[in-house]
Amino acid sequence: MKLFTARKTSKGFVYKKIVIVFIAFLIPLISMNIWVNYKGMSLTKNAILDSSLAGASFYSKQLDKEMYFIRNLQLQFLSDKDLQKLSFRGSMLENYEKVALIDQVRDRLTTLLISSEYVINAGVYVSAVGKTISSMKGVTNTPNEEFRIISSMMRTMPKPSFYREGDRIFFIETENNGGTISYIEISKSKLLEALNQISTLYQESEVLLGNRDLGSIMSTTMDNQESAAILHLIDDQSQSVRDSISPVSKKVKGTSYFIMENDVGSLDLSLIMYVNQREITRPLSQFITWFYTLFGIAIVVMVLYSFSLSLMIHRPLSKLVKAFRMIETNNLNIVIESKTKDEFHYLFHSFNRMASKLKRSIEVNYEQEIALQHSQLKQLQSQINPHFLYNSFFNIYMMCKVGDSESAAELSQKLGSYYQYITRSGSDEVPLYKEYRHALDYCEIQCIRFSNRIRFEYDEITDVSNTISVPRLIIQPIVENVFEHAFEDDSMDGVVYISSTHYQPEAVRITVEDNGNLVADKDIEILQEKLAMDSKQMEKTGLINVNNRLKLKYRSGSGIFVSRSQYGGLRVELVIMNENEEA
Repeated sequence: MKLFTARKTSKGFVYKKIVIVFIAFLIPLISMNIWVNYKGMSLTKNAILDSSLAGASFYSKQLDKEMYFIRNLQLQFLSDKDLQKLSFRGSMLENYEKVALIDQVRDRLTTLLISSEYVINAGVYVSAVGKTISSMKGVTNTPNEEFRIISSMMRTMPKPSFYREGDRIFFIETENNGGTISYIEISKSKLLEALNQISTLYQESEVLLGNRDLGSIMSTTMDNQESAAILHLIDDQSQSVRDSISPVSKKVKGTSYFIMENDVGSLDLSLIMYVNQREITRPLSQFITWFYTLFGIAIVVMVLYSFSLSLMIHRPLSKLVKAFRMIETNNLNIVIESKTKDEFHYLFHSFNRMASKLKRSIEVNYEQEIALQHSQLKQLQSQINPHFLYNSFFNIYMMCKVGDSESAAELSQKLGSYYQYITRSGSDEVPLYKEYRHALDYCEIQCIRFSNRIRFEYDEITDVSNTISVPRLIIQPIVENVFEHAFEDDSMDGVVYISSTHYQPEAVRITVEDNGNLVADKDIEILQEKLAMDSKQMEKTGLINVNNRLKLKYRSGSGIFVSRSQYGGLRVELVIMNENEEA
């Protein structure tokens, strides 16, 4: 019998344990890899955001410094001695001196104009002379257009940090209780150019300048609703969040943005830069792709490892387990096929040799048992007491002498049947009823020999016992033991009781009892110990011989059992538990 597969014989506990241990070691590595990757991506993203924030902060600070510089120049201009002289004494000065002072003030305005690219016009109104002096319009008597615009903006309350007239932005400062008004117009195009320069840090970024009250002053995007939504999100943040340097993530119109806010104190505005998150995380997408690829590879490796482990270890081991289980069922006709040259090939080859040797040993042992039974039978046949034959012939002689021919004929017939049965060299097994009948013949011969001083009583054997085969000479030695040891003192009225009980399917009990009084309790205990001992260490005579033969042939529970009889003598039970009753 060749063994190829063992899919349903083993639950694969060893295989499961190995796979579980492998996964248990692999999961922390995968978890650590996931943590390191996400940590690295987080650090990289934060580094990118910090760089963006630093860039935006740098440009905002530059813009703030430039505006502070312009305002400081404006304040210094108001303190100019020529402007102060013109403001306080303009109405009292001669025309020549007045014109000279106006030229000096105009030169200072020109210097202020060229001090910054953000300044497109610088001017001053001097009420003492009733004129506006401008780097763009020159010297103009009031009222004029510039004075009208400046006057209208001056009425704005409370005083703002800067003034607006349509799209125009002005810095306005006064001196001498409004007698002197300095105004500087800031180039909105230059401011927008500065915002565009900041927005070039990222392709998908926008920059706006504004606050909650004024809204968006200017922005690099044409979408005013988007700018308003960004300002609204900034205004909703708590003060602690607004004071922090880190950018915040917000979603506007379904798009997530990183929003970075920087204050421009000179204008009392916020410079806000917002960048599409996808642009920030786009460089990290490749790492994410590689991460999931490696994760998938790890899963594939785990599956391939489990499959290879099943192929190389689990299946051969299951095959070996199945083979051992088949041996437990006494199936030794098994050969494990091996197509590899690994350690399992050696195990399979050794197993096949072990099974072959075990099968051979069992066959040899069985043959030895058969031979032992033959020898025991021959030994029993040779142990027949010669005195029994002599006494029987002497009894026949005496019957002939006294003319009792019928009794002599009956004893001769019984004696012939008896010796014919015990000397038969044919089959070692006979039907149980024949063995039972032979024991009864022996009892009749003995009763004739003892001149009817001893008698026997028996029960007829059941018809079911006709189908049971037993070894020869298993009942007669028990009966012989009774006549030899129970009635040695020639006591009168000795009785032998023989009965047969068929109490289970394929199970029979033959009982032989006597009413003798020669067997002591101690003798019964010694005999019980001998019957319970290993048969290989006992001599093969009498009851022990029969007991050994029964145990060799039949299953557990068979054998000879002795006890005290209810009639006062020895009770011997011969129990046969046939193998056919295994179910």
